[in-house]
Amino acid sequence: MELRKGELHIWNYTFDSKDVAQEQLRPILSAEERSRANNFVYEKDAAKYISNHVFRKHVLAQYLSIPASTVQYAYTNFGKPYLENTPIHFSHSYRSDKALLAICLDATVGIDLEEIKTLQDPKTFTAYSFSKEENEHIFRNSTMNEEVLFTYWTFKEAYIKATGTGLNVDISQLNLADFYEQETNALSWSENKVWTIKRLNAANGFKAAYAVEGNIESCKQFNYN
Repeated sequence: MELRKGELHIWNYTFDSKDVAQEQLRPILSAEERSRANNFVYEKDAAKYISNHVFRKHVLAQYLSIPASTVQYAYTNFGKPYLENTPIHFSHSYRSDKALLAICLDATVGIDLEEIKTLQDPKTFTAYSFSKEENEHIFRNSTMNEEVLFTYWTFKEAYIKATGTGLNVDISQLNLADFYEQETNALSWSENKVWTIKRLNAANGFKAAYAVEGNIESCKQFNYN
């Protein structure tokens, strides 16, 4: 699979039980991945884990030009998986029966997919999760805008996945309000490095976004299934 610098590839995946059955017949997952799948309490959660990791390995194998069973990951101190000895970067997110996989060259990337759900305590959640400017946008005219809230949440998740820090930082201090109207900005949080953070079209009931350090010249989307 050809991938050029400055190009972002995004793969869309919908859960397919055939991928689980195929893994049982001809396994490509590592012993560690199979062990993690066995630790799920519910079979449906194990099936989603298996199918998503099979999907990820098959796609990455295309870019690496190797068999899917030989795709191996290294991990950062925060647990972010990455590929050693290659300029290929990736990020993977899945919710419910949907998944997204982002791949690019020589640039840190993060992607996030969220299912829109009713929050139990939105005021507390937003106070701990969003900056003053983001909260002002979310609660404009004193009414919470769920669409705006989940858009910012995908921005935050995509960015922290890209940086690999996880939720080990105070994300209320990470202000991404500028990215709501303009996708590329210098971000003071990251020493004024330029980032592209952009919304993606998602299925009804979902929000999605990606974050890439630097500029993206083109974004191509593919359907795995």
